[in-house]
Amino acid sequence: MTGSAAVALYTGLNILLILALTWQVIGHRRREKITLGDGGFPPLIRAIRAHANATEVAPIALIGLMAMAMANAPLWIIHIGGLSLTLGRALHAYGLSRVEGASFGRFVGMLMSLVALLWIAIACVWLAL
Repeated sequence: MTGSAAVALYTGLNILLILALTWQVIGHRRREKITLGDGGFPPLIRAIRAHANATEVAPIALIGLMAMAMANAPLWIIHIGGLSLTLGRALHAYGLSRVEGASFGRFVGMLMSLVALLWIAIACVWLAL
């Protein structure tokens, strides 16, 4: 597997996650007949935030992974960042979508996502120097 193929894998997986989160928001909107906003409906509020959080964090990390691949980073460095990001985003989305308030998935997922962002940032700077 090349670095570019690894980035393609994590990009595809994160896109699938975002599509699932989008579908979750659409489902809540249809069931509750809420066309705009959240209607004060807690499950829809959580679904919207899970989707928004994924779209706030994943793109910048995926750009970083692509920069790493373009700088010929070792494959294992790309995989650590991509796997941590993808698992973190999935855990966070599950925890935020299913449980009101704090949850294991939400905490561990955000922690993994932040570690991935830090890993990717450090790797990009290191590779550039």
